[in-house]
Amino acid sequence: MSRDIPAALPLIGFVAGLAIGPVIVNPSFTVWTAAALAAALIAATRVAAGAAPWRAAARAAAVQTLFLALGIVIAMRVQAQRTDELRTFTTFDEDRFVTVVAPLERDWAPRGKSFVLRAETFTANGIAFHDPIAIYARFDPPLMQLESHIEAEGLLQRNARGYYTFTLKSPRLMAYKGELRGPARWNRVLANRLRPHAEKHPLEIAMIEALALGRGELLTDDVRDSFKRGGTYHLLVFSGLQIAFAAALIAALLRWLHAPRASDWLLLAFAIGAPLFIGPAASVSRASVGIGLYAFARILKRPTSFENLWCVAAMLRLLLEPRDLTDPSFHLTYAGAGALLFIAKGRHWIAHALSVELAITPLTLFHFHQFALGGSLLTLAMSPLIFAMLVVSMLACALPCDALFKTILLLHRLCSAMNVAAYSGFFTAPSVAAMITGFGLALAALALRNHRGIAMTFALAIPLVAACVQFRSARVVEHPRVTFLDVGQGDAIAIRSGAHTMLVDGGGQSDNARFGETRLLPMLLDRGMRRIDVVALTHAHPDHCGGLPSVIEHLDVGEVWISPRRFRGDCAVRMLEACRITRTPIRLLRDGHAEAIGTASVRAFIPERTFRRSPENNASTVFQVTIGKRRILLTGDIEREAEVLLMDRILHSDVLKVAHHGSRSSSTSVFLDAVKPRVAIISCGWNNVFGHPHADTLDALRERGIRVWRTDENGAIDLDLRNGRVEIRTEIDTPETRAYR
Repeated sequence: MSRDIPAALPLIGFVAGLAIGPVIVNPSFTVWTAAALAAALIAATRVAAGAAPWRAAARAAAVQTLFLALGIVIAMRVQAQRTDELRTFTTFDEDRFVTVVAPLERDWAPRGKSFVLRAETFTANGIAFHDPIAIYARFDPPLMQLESHIEAEGLLQRNARGYYTFTLKSPRLMAYKGELRGPARWNRVLANRLRPHAEKHPLEIAMIEALALGRGELLTDDVRDSFKRGGTYHLLVFSGLQIAFAAALIAALLRWLHAPRASDWLLLAFAIGAPLFIGPAASVSRASVGIGLYAFARILKRPTSFENLWCVAAMLRLLLEPRDLTDPSFHLTYAGAGALLFIAKGRHWIAHALSVELAITPLTLFHFHQFALGGSLLTLAMSPLIFAMLVVSMLACALPCDALFKTILLLHRLCSAMNVAAYSGFFTAPSVAAMITGFGLALAALALRNHRGIAMTFALAIPLVAACVQFRSARVVEHPRVTFLDVGQGDAIAIRSGAHTMLVDGGGQSDNARFGETRLLPMLLDRGMRRIDVVALTHAHPDHCGGLPSVIEHLDVGEVWISPRRFRGDCAVRMLEACRITRTPIRLLRDGHAEAIGTASVRAFIPERTFRRSPENNASTVFQVTIGKRRILLTGDIEREAEVLLMDRILHSDVLKVAHHGSRSSSTSVFLDAVKPRVAIISCGWNNVFGHPHADTLDALRERGIRVWRTDENGAIDLDLRNGRVEIRTEIDTPETRAYR
């Protein structure tokens, strides 16, 4: 145990308790056992006549055990609270309006053709929920004045990821109520002073609000992406860095005036007031907790080390908000600061940069599948620019004028150029097991007396090595494989043979322009797919086309296949633009086109006529994949009219990708009898609004003895073709394998 960081001991026990609490079989028994063990160890240290090191070790073990029990208790409480809230939610009628009341902590943010308002807590029909909620409105909501909360009627739902969403149908069903008070009121007043200038200076106002007021809702995806790819996104909004800037400026000024005691009290007041002014942003709260603890220790004349402050601040934040244990920003904040304190302390500045990279890179890979080598160095280089932008932004809040707006624009362009110059990319994420092992060992290494930095370095290298090993082992498949990815309400199918890959469709969501980066790319990268020989599109609907522009832009794509029939719309334009930027060849498919993808043969069927009913769906390109003696039919979204035209083809296939997500308008009896599949795959979204798959379609498949797998129930579905068999593996039920001969 290290004397200079005793706070590491309770932190290790507390984090362990929070982590294992939700998964242990009998939490209550574990808590009482841990408490009894801690009491016994403490008693033993008081009565035993042993050596001092033995007593110290026993006392340390007792402290850790007590905090382990505390962590388990808190984890149990959070788990029980969520269970009660979910049970309450299930009592609501999903087709009836619910009255939701939520605090106005942020502004409305534009998202495509709709607006979204996010809150950390809410009440539904008077019942409190402690989980975040996203309120969607498909109209331009009125400007907030100085109200404290919103009251609205609409549909409350939980999406596939377990997040609460609320849909507003009309502005007449919502109202702003209450009165905002305290520092948050000043923040809203300043924001409303800037809003009249947003039409003429949208980028500048967005940057000013983000940096000075902590309001990032007006930032565009392009601006966010620029900072993310440079590894400097944490500089973009009012966060811990800005809090640290302001605190350092206050302390330096007052100490220059020879008023150190006033400096400590002012720092404490600042730590309390900053979160009240900015709002419940987690990054601001974390920074404020650290600064407040530092000031409080100096006021009590009990100064301590920064290592102790790091440990106590982390534990206090987790006490206040246990859900932060799985929050990406919490991980990034404390991992970066911890690397500087425990690995690089007292070493050369190059060691500082390398240690931060070592701690941050596996986290950014795990959470975002992105990395930015040199992000820590870029942060140091860009910090003076961000500080200058912060000062100018504060002046602009007080006195909005064109000169200040132009200065902000110039500084932003300099930052953007630096981000562009930084290297970044997408890569396979480390597994959960590798992350727990690596960061768990790094946390345990805090208690070491000697060689702490070396032990933490080796521990943090574990997830990085695991990611590289996983990528190398997954980029080549031993046997041909067809994977139906779980992209929600959409299609995305990967055909792989050896090192060759073909991607048919790319999923997508009409209200998520970043679907490719956030959903599709991680799925492909985790399966080792950085090189894709062919990207093929069945038809240009958003749920098939939405993720493909990102694939073309960020991965190595050999060529793109499209059908010239009904190729139109916004998604088609974005796909063509991505091909133009990356100079990716485009092949216009013709009916009957065939090509080999490794040992797999792919043939395209394209209708030669235009349909009056559902012309886009019926114009879908149909692909038949032949691997050895087995055939897989990929039908896009064709409906009964196109199915009739395919009847004269050789359609018999072992596996059928059910058309149009199991819609009633497809999969007619005649078509199913012609294909005669033994296995059917349905790609659809959990609890989707279309009611896919339709009960009639499921009945028709069941009557013919066709086994059905669905992405909404089974997750991603792998078909491995080996020795003339089709072996089916699912993402959720991985141990189970069914082979069809």
